[in-house]
Amino acid sequence: MPQIKAPRLYLNRCGVYYFRLKTKDKDRKVSLRTKCPVTANIVALQLNAVIERGRAMNNKSNNPDIGDFNFNLDDIHKYEIEFRGAKIKADGPEDHARAMDALKQMEAVLPQEEPTTTQQRAKAEQQILAEVVAQAQQRQSPKVSKVAAEWIVERRLKNSARTVDAKEYHFKDFIEVGLKGSDPQVNELDKADIVAYKSALLKSGQAGKTIDNKLMTLTDFFKYALNQGAYTRHTSNPVTGLYVLTKKERIEKTESYEPFAKDELAVLFEPSAYKAAMKAPDLYWGPLIGIYTGMRISEVAQIRCEDVIQAENGVHYIYVYQSKTANGIRKVPICDALLQLGFLDYVEEVRQAGAKRIFPHRSFVNGSYSKRLSEELLKYLKTRKIKKTDDHKSFHSFRVNVITQLANNGISATLASRVVGHGTEKGMDVHLGYVRDLPDLKNVVDSLVWPIDFHGLRYQGEFGSFIANKKKWAD
Repeated sequence: MPQIKAPRLYLNRCGVYYFRLKTKDKDRKVSLRTKCPVTANIVALQLNAVIERGRAMNNKSNNPDIGDFNFNLDDIHKYEIEFRGAKIKADGPEDHARAMDALKQMEAVLPQEEPTTTQQRAKAEQQILAEVVAQAQQRQSPKVSKVAAEWIVERRLKNSARTVDAKEYHFKDFIEVGLKGSDPQVNELDKADIVAYKSALLKSGQAGKTIDNKLMTLTDFFKYALNQGAYTRHTSNPVTGLYVLTKKERIEKTESYEPFAKDELAVLFEPSAYKAAMKAPDLYWGPLIGIYTGMRISEVAQIRCEDVIQAENGVHYIYVYQSKTANGIRKVPICDALLQLGFLDYVEEVRQAGAKRIFPHRSFVNGSYSKRLSEELLKYLKTRKIKKTDDHKSFHSFRVNVITQLANNGISATLASRVVGHGTEKGMDVHLGYVRDLPDLKNVVDSLVWPIDFHGLRYQGEFGSFIANKKKWAD
């Protein structure tokens, strides 16, 4: 039987029918919410009948609003029944009830429908995914000690020896305090374990900065474990958000080193007192090298005989082969003051004795050769009443003195940075590479002037017997 096409009935691009009522003033559309052409035609014919009846009664050409039509699409869809992918349309509630009874009887006698290939594949994929998740949850993760050992090995390739030693110390503290000496699997650790460790540190009265340093070590450990796939319990670092201080607060709480005043330097390097107290080669030469080069204590204590070099133009310099930062790897010219004090004579004496380092008697302790120098200088500063209880003066103060005087001497920040091993402006490292290779920095270090008696402190071979006693050499 041919189907009557109702006026004003249209089909959208999704296959859904809609009714369109267009006048010169408005263009209104309403979705009939059905893809069934029979249902759409019935509804459209009813709407058209209402429109025409309204026109006849009012004798007007104005069309009523679609919202004024008294029909409910839900009532139409209520009598649509889906059965095994097919739609059955009922004509009213009684017909709908009879259809439902018939479907129940059919369901009892018809064989069960086999799932399609797509359905079977989806079910199989869901089952495989469930098995993978279950295996991941049950998988045995490596022990904390194993991951920590691998982490430390990698960090030794990345961080300085002192930094690695600090991380090892912090992690050992976490094992003892946080894990009570146990060695669980990595995946057994959770944020709650870190919170408990932090609480224990707070209760013990440790400073916020100290606690944060230990938490930073744990952050680095879990970052490594996450990247290596060893820690799979969570996808985020469990230490995140647990720091006591913000970055700004940590910077504000950092206690800066103070420089020595000129009168303090005069007292420090007073010849008779200095020679009487600083009786070992590193104790004697260490502070003098520091005040005339700005080198860090670890850089001074590690100097090898081969690091004291004479350039082709005759300028002697010290090659800093290892430093706290990449910028610290540099060549520092030996100023005229150190030459007058006999530093090269001492180095030659050590070299002739067959030593590898200029201070061969010091052992490598906690990532540096400077432990005894630091301790003895601190003791000497207190004895000479240079260091007070509440100030922050140490070997690093020599570095502050050098940086300050170079600035006061009008030395550019770029040249000063090359001497002390600081970074320069972005891009300057490339274009000023020649400065790193001397001799341009010789005038810079020669501009350093301190209240030091060269004649009284001149080296006269006092450490000859000390150097000759090879039994005391650490290496």
